[in-house]
Amino acid sequence: MRQGRQTKECPHCRKTINANSRICPLCAGRIRDPQILQSATCPRCTVTLGTHVTPDGEQYDLCPQCHGLWLDRDEFHRATRTKTADRQTEEYVRGPLRDPPTYISCVRCGTTMNRKNFGRISGVIVDECGDHGIWLDAGELQKIQHFIADGGLETAQDREVEQIRTELREVAAKLSQVSFTQKLIHFWNPKRWLFTGFR
Repeated sequence: MRQGRQTKECPHCRKTINANSRICPLCAGRIRDPQILQSATCPRCTVTLGTHVTPDGEQYDLCPQCHGLWLDRDEFHRATRTKTADRQTEEYVRGPLRDPPTYISCVRCGTTMNRKNFGRISGVIVDECGDHGIWLDAGELQKIQHFIADGGLETAQDREVEQIRTELREVAAKLSQVSFTQKLIHFWNPKRWLFTGFR
């Protein structure tokens, strides 16, 4: 073991890992940064976030002005699981994307968050901090839940599987061409003709 190497304990599997690891290489558990640099303020209105309690007893950070929601990663996974989303009764309708895109800071650490299309095809652009959680503007959580309840995630997965199949077919075709070319080169190799003759 190297001298001076800093380690820490993974909170999921309790194994010793590198202190700089954000994901445990042994159990793939995400390791949160224990340091929270900022108080919870809305990244759009810069007002202090209040607490919103759902009928299920879940607590989210809610902006009293714009009604945006901050969900830590675990909270977001619970809010978007299929069982929760299936309670939605309205049909999902994909709306137009907002223009122009604006990048906002993480509620917890203040770093600029990434923007991504939830499920790749939902049309709901969420702001995500890879370490801490997700910011959802007013109404976006309901849109995501409607998207999931209407089978949107399955559709996205089907598209991804079909894309992988197409790529595999293309790779197989290229390998077949390479194999044929190698056989052709070997067949017309002058040394082969010289030493084996024209048999």
